[in-house]
Amino acid sequence: MKIKYLGTAAAERVPAVFCKCEVCQNAIKNRGREIRTQTQSLLDDGKIMIDFSGDSYLHRLTQTIDYNDIEHLLITHWHSDHFYGEDLAYRMKGYAVGLDKKMHVYGNAEVKKFYDRAFGLEGQEDNERLEYHLIEPYKKFQIADYWVYPIPARHGHNQQDCFIYAIKDKDGKTIFYGHDTGYPNQEMLDYMEKENLKFDLVSMDCTGQLSNKMTVHMNWEENLQFRKELIGRKLATNETIFVANHFSHNGGLTYAQMSDITNQENIITAYDGMEVSF
Repeated sequence: MKIKYLGTAAAERVPAVFCKCEVCQNAIKNRGREIRTQTQSLLDDGKIMIDFSGDSYLHRLTQTIDYNDIEHLLITHWHSDHFYGEDLAYRMKGYAVGLDKKMHVYGNAEVKKFYDRAFGLEGQEDNERLEYHLIEPYKKFQIADYWVYPIPARHGHNQQDCFIYAIKDKDGKTIFYGHDTGYPNQEMLDYMEKENLKFDLVSMDCTGQLSNKMTVHMNWEENLQFRKELIGRKLATNETIFVANHFSHNGGLTYAQMSDITNQENIITAYDGMEVSF
């Protein structure tokens, strides 16, 4: 399995669209890995795309990716930095020409409201080009050769309106994709244990970096605690790859500073364009 991080930022990006903080000024000056766009990822060269943010078009221009060939789009939640339906609607006939594949979109009931809103603004739908599949919490389902385990995140309205995912391929390789969530609660952890999941890669929310704990995001201290708990529950091992991702300029650290910290614990700090095979 392989994951490519198209974007690795929280909603406002780094540099943020409106900000003069030191982290944003550093990103403008040094660019490179200090620049972060809204979080979006690809599994196995586009077999599954996770999220369709407001920066999706930018990723189309700057990354080696062709959205025309992607058939499966998995949405975590309804915030615009993870689902920007207005751009997705441009896949309909009349906007896009020459497409020969249908895109299947997977999301929960709250995401469906925003999906319907986007097409409602257009006054039309195109079921030959896009099909929405309603998914439910704790009910695994199949996308092509992958099993997907939807887990309610501690985020949004905290009413099962936001999901994180475990995804397993046909060879048993398994990823935990957990961004935009507070520290997983007992129910979430028990579910993963009940499903006998064994993670080869764990991608963790680290929006807070070294700051105080938040209810809807994680920080570095919680990343370390989460790794320890996963290993203790035998959901991960010392061979599991751990990645910190989804950063905000409000966390206060640059890519270089964060990377120095995570390297000491053998955890990877994600950056835009990063690929990890496992």
